Amino acid sequence: MSTSSQSTTVVNLGAAHVSISSFHVQAGQLVLDKFVLEDLPPGLTGEDEWLGAAVSTLTGLVRQHNLKGTATVIVPGFLLLSKSLKVPQVERERQAQIIAFEAQNNIPYPLSEVVWGSQIIASDGVEAEVLLFALRAEISARIANQVSAAGLRPTIIQAAPLLDSQAWRLSSADSTEEVVVVNVGARTTTLTFMGPAGMSVQSATLGGNTLTQSVSDGTGSSFQNAEALKVGYFSGVVQLAESDPQTAALVSNAQAFSRRLAQDINRRLVGLRRGTQGRQPSRILLTGRAAQLGGLQEQLSETLRLPVEILDPLNGVTLSSNVNPEYVAAYRLQLSEPVGEAARMILADAAGVNLIPPEIASQLAFDARKPLLIGAALLIALSPLPILVGLSYAEQSTQAQVAKLKISERELSTRKANLADTRQQSLAIAAVNAQMESVVLNRANWNEFLVELQKVILANRHTWIEELRVTREQPPAPAVAEGEPPAPAPPKVIKVTLVTRMLLLSVGPAKDAVIDAKEFGRRQQDFVQALRNNPFVEAIPDAEIRSDRNQPNLPRLTLTLIIKSDKTL
Repeated sequence: MSTSSQSTTVVNLGAAHVSISSFHVQAGQLVLDKFVLEDLPPGLTGEDEWLGAAVSTLTGLVRQHNLKGTATVIVPGFLLLSKSLKVPQVERERQAQIIAFEAQNNIPYPLSEVVWGSQIIASDGVEAEVLLFALRAEISARIANQVSAAGLRPTIIQAAPLLDSQAWRLSSADSTEEVVVVNVGARTTTLTFMGPAGMSVQSATLGGNTLTQSVSDGTGSSFQNAEALKVGYFSGVVQLAESDPQTAALVSNAQAFSRRLAQDINRRLVGLRRGTQGRQPSRILLTGRAAQLGGLQEQLSETLRLPVEILDPLNGVTLSSNVNPEYVAAYRLQLSEPVGEAARMILADAAGVNLIPPEIASQLAFDARKPLLIGAALLIALSPLPILVGLSYAEQSTQAQVAKLKISERELSTRKANLADTRQQSLAIAAVNAQMESVVLNRANWNEFLVELQKVILANRHTWIEELRVTREQPPAPAVAEGEPPAPAPPKVIKVTLVTRMLLLSVGPAKDAVIDAKEFGRRQQDFVQALRNNPFVEAIPDAEIRSDRNQPNLPRLTLTLIIKSDKTL
């Protein structure tokens, strides 16, 4: 149990999102004081690309919410090297030496190139099962330095796979029930087997991105569009007709993903039952954003013949008055790791490692003490000053007053000269703030816009959208009279470009087929008119309506929607 601090800030650098959570302990109860989350752009593959996007998102959240102080940083499983091994159950110092020796043999890098830690997860009195985690020192240093540059001071870099177990312990009041916590993330799925004999942590290279890639392959769309379609469909934001080819691709690939995941878990359960402890879980608890996939619970329950439920990590957490319960509830499937880390403040024998480079931890600790050291040095340097001032006050007081007046005169002159520049800068900043406020206030407009767009698609049968692009154009600033300050920049014009296909039932797919121009013209006119009636659409310029008739039975229609200024996207 941690007693060094009764509050903590947890930064979760997930594979597909970044969140910041602040907790404190009150009367033995964990209290959530702040929670913010922002998704990362889909399709990030390389470590550099992911880390750059994650740190950029974190920096924006820190500045937006004026956050500062120390923080624990959770890193995702795909960055970690993990290895389970068994060592003799001997005295602690001897066991630590054995673990260090095993780490040298089992980590496929020189120990000088990694930061590693270990956690004992089970013991039968003769042998202890140990879980090793290693993070490349280069990656660990970059994370620590970039989080520090974002405005927070990292003290711990924690391994995400250890934390689901602690969220379960907190929510279940340390129940001795045998359960399996399945955290279905974007890139990997973490399986944590919990029970009286200890725990076991395993990872599978299956996640939400696996399903997204299958949908992308099945629909021929980009990974980003497939991710948006998947999230929108399974969250209920996007409605598709049963006859829509995209519906079949989504449902069939989701079923295949659920079967594959169920088979993987079943294989691991068989191995667990055959182990020395003969463990038999009584139920499965799902968490992670991909756990909301339709039909996943039913498929797992049917294949594994075990009840499957959703893990509620907030069961043992109190929400402060500063937290919006509806906002937190919307992201509860992505809260098990932050809650598990915060639970270290109150759980006995809490699990955890620290993968921050020791030299960086020391430097950050020294940097935190710098203000105190500088203050102490100033106090020591200034201690003789009262005596000197007392001896020379009569002579120097007049000179000091004259010097102060001269300094004040120069400062006033400088301030007067800077007032005009400051006024110009404030106008520019006010314009930027107005744009940022507009974006925040109108974020919900996207959901409404997509719903209205879906209505048009459903009303115009055999029509679908292949591509949707958004551009924001800055009109030129209005001219001003000479000597007048420049006017604020006008708001940006938002344009949404749609690329659609129309299936003409009257035209066959033969190579020599001829398009039914009359039918296509009628449907084009109806479709464009329906879009012009959309409450979000200001206009659809005729010059930006283009048709492609290379496929007579599947002509393409491209058009640009100019969004109303009061319906900002």
